[in-house]
Amino acid sequence: MKMGWIGGWGVSLEEMRAIAVAHAPEAEHLIYPPVMGAAENLVGCDAVIAWSLGAHLILEAGARGVKLPAKVLLFAPFTSFCAEHGACGRIPETQVKWLRRWLETEPTAALADFRKRAGLAPVIGTELPYALEYLLAGLDVLIQPAGISLVTFGRQGLPAGWEAYVGEKDTLLNPEGVCQAILGCHIGEGLGHDLREFLNA
Repeated sequence: MKMGWIGGWGVSLEEMRAIAVAHAPEAEHLIYPPVMGAAENLVGCDAVIAWSLGAHLILEAGARGVKLPAKVLLFAPFTSFCAEHGACGRIPETQVKWLRRWLETEPTAALADFRKRAGLAPVIGTELPYALEYLLAGLDVLIQPAGISLVTFGRQGLPAGWEAYVGEKDTLLNPEGVCQAILGCHIGEGLGHDLREFLNA
């Protein structure tokens, strides 16, 4: 079985690979950071698991008509991330812009602060999870409100074979708002933003 993964913003491929192998040790895993075009790389997989910004990119690809695998699992998905752009997010746009400026000057500190706010374990070391240009591009995606095609795709309900889950205790997302924007999404009781929590539930 070939499983495709797209992780959350600021999460390394090594960290994602450890999660993937622990979840399905027998499978072949294709793992991509959450960058534009990542969803298209997964069309040949048997299943896709996407988390946070990765889940957003899968939804956006679906809205564009990309032919994705029949089995898609989305964790902590959203149509728009910033609080001003709908009901999905808790974080104001100004804070994301501030994080972007901080990332350009002190990337390690900026990433550590984001992980703490998201309820993720701190990372050891100072190496960036992936290229700075892609980290900045990811924040640019988070700052943008969802286009009409993505909003419509979410409100039409999830395609057959797709499942979506958002944590009741997510510090970045508003679970009720996510479920309004993405019909068919379920709230995971007692769960936060961390992918591991969903896979272990």
